[in-house]
Amino acid sequence: MKKQIYKLIIFFLMLICFIFSFISMSHNKEVNKIKTKEKVVMLTFDDGPSASADEQILDILKQYNIKATFFMTGINLEKYETEPGVKRVVDRMVNEGHTLGNHSYYHNEYINDQKQLVKELNNVNDMIIKAYAENGKIVESKDIPIRMPYLQYYRGLGYVQSKVKNPFWVRGYLGTDFLEEKTGKNEIIKQYMDNLKKGQIFVAHTRDYAKEWLPEFIETLQEKGYKFSNFTKNSESYWSNYGKLGF
Repeated sequence: MKKQIYKLIIFFLMLICFIFSFISMSHNKEVNKIKTKEKVVMLTFDDGPSASADEQILDILKQYNIKATFFMTGINLEKYETEPGVKRVVDRMVNEGHTLGNHSYYHNEYINDQKQLVKELNNVNDMIIKAYAENGKIVESKDIPIRMPYLQYYRGLGYVQSKVKNPFWVRGYLGTDFLEEKTGKNEIIKQYMDNLKKGQIFVAHTRDYAKEWLPEFIETLQEKGYKFSNFTKNSESYWSNYGKLGF
């Protein structure tokens, strides 16, 4: 009798684990690429906004007529209200057709503090919505892509995703551009080119050093016939013009 009860308990525990895994899997999917047969990639920049670095990046993108996605931390984006330089670059991003993305507020590791992560993501969403509104554009939370700090990914994100409800949780290929001079221009470009494929999402960072490698990287991609996409709806660069988002 005890053995039957023990087996029954084990069965129900396994059933609960299976249900939890299924529910988590339904949420825990992150965008890694555009599923496409066309030569198109995404350029994304994390950790901004920065008045100096993003100004230079935006000038380069404008020179080559490229639209990108900027994943911002709340602690930097809050300067939109107090620092004219930050407001200027964020307004440029919106008005020049780039996408504002959510990169959490404090850029911490959140595996043991999911409720705090939910609070931060919703807070940053509100800040991004306000920045768009300042420029006469209306977006909803569901229009804002999210990228986890350090590309964190764990089962508990299912809970977070269900509370935040942003459909686009974006990963991609991460090189070492954030090490800047230590990696060097040639190695940064080589890392990205070694991982070039149709629909690739490149993870870069808002750094002054971007001016050293970004122009040559863009020119190399354009010479190979690549176009550039982002998450700005109703635009020529919108990802759905090229295919579907893949995992």
